[in-house]
Amino acid sequence: MVQSTPSPAGAHHEHDPQRTGTRPLSEGWPYLAVALANSAVLYMMFKPWLRAYGWDGTGTLNGFGRFRRTTRHINLWSHSTPPGPDVSSVWAVLATVAILVTVVAAIRASRHRGATTETLTAVAASAVAVLVAMDVYTLNAAIPQVGLALSMNGDLSTQVGMAVSALRGTTNYPWPGKESKLNPTELTPLALIALSITVVSASIAVLRARRGLARLITAVAARIL
Repeated sequence: MVQSTPSPAGAHHEHDPQRTGTRPLSEGWPYLAVALANSAVLYMMFKPWLRAYGWDGTGTLNGFGRFRRTTRHINLWSHSTPPGPDVSSVWAVLATVAILVTVVAAIRASRHRGATTETLTAVAASAVAVLVAMDVYTLNAAIPQVGLALSMNGDLSTQVGMAVSALRGTTNYPWPGKESKLNPTELTPLALIALSITVVSASIAVLRARRGLARLITAVAARIL
């Protein structure tokens, strides 16, 4: 009689079915939501995130700091025109790279279980939230520069330009003592919406990958200590 040798305990659980294998759509949809949300943020970055108003027209900055403006040519005859804003696009470029990594990793995680992919998605999504926040902060700090770019010089040529514009009815001449109201220079709602989306997206990814993140933090702490 042949007696079978019992297999070692847990040998048939070589791969944890909860952590590896194909993921059904009912379980993977949060990662698809993360991928779609970050794709939407990337699209929003090409839209105006800051809008400014001045005597010489209006201007906008998109998420990459690109300045677009309309002008009334008030400073047309002036010897020097106000400088344009100098806004760094470093944070926006880094955020773009992080968004691409997040989208690819999230799509992979939506289809296949795996602690590595889930952790990568969480880290990349968190990086997107931080980088977009820094980008919004940079644009907000550039408000004085944008306002200066749309201002008028104090020389006689600019005063002539203001007078001609007032005669044509396109602007009101700023007489001393006359109240003039201009719209404020401020971030657009789209910038705040994009920032909120990245925070929610990162929160979802982190909650889904909390086990992998805990192991990653433990491993990093062990190396440091």
